[in-house]
Amino acid sequence: MTSRSLGDRSHDTAVVVAHEIYGVNDHIIGVARMLRPYRCDVFTPSFLPSGFVYPREDERQAYREFMRTPGVMSMSQALVQFTGGLRERYRRVLCIGFSVGATSAWLASGAGAVDKTVCFYGSRIRDHLDVQPAAPCLVVFAAQEPSFSAPAVAEKLAGRRDVVTEIYPCRHGFCDPGSPHYSAEHAHQAWESATRFLGLSR
Repeated sequence: MTSRSLGDRSHDTAVVVAHEIYGVNDHIIGVARMLRPYRCDVFTPSFLPSGFVYPREDERQAYREFMRTPGVMSMSQALVQFTGGLRERYRRVLCIGFSVGATSAWLASGAGAVDKTVCFYGSRIRDHLDVQPAAPCLVVFAAQEPSFSAPAVAEKLAGRRDVVTEIYPCRHGFCDPGSPHYSAEHAHQAWESATRFLGLSR
């Protein structure tokens, strides 16, 4: 596993950004940059072999290779291990995950690996509804998902202890400026909600 960090490691809060199938691409690096003004140290570990980054136009290959290795379960286990390594240096360890990174973060939250989690359009969370996060978790869904009903999954999560759900009238990837489904307005709203939920301050 390779890892990049932004910041001088002078804060008591660490934020881990868990990537999508593409790896640590421009979107993930952009998220880390957006976190710079906040009082936290940011980490963007790559869970792909040798830190590989897939071009966005290679979505099918990226998905196929991700499912072969590492896959969601292995990525979540590696995420638990990575956040565990931060515990000795930080008072709070937080996580923001996108797509497969969001599902991995959801699983890691169930293992008690982080203090708070935000999961952006983690489609496969629907396969792990038995997981009970051990700390507060914000699940952000896009309403227009082709493979499942986000409102139906949100309804199943309703009333779950420490779980908050939000649904935006967008498509998968709406927070990624490089995605054809990007929505600047809703991305801004979701980001403000996420940073408030995590308790991040400037």
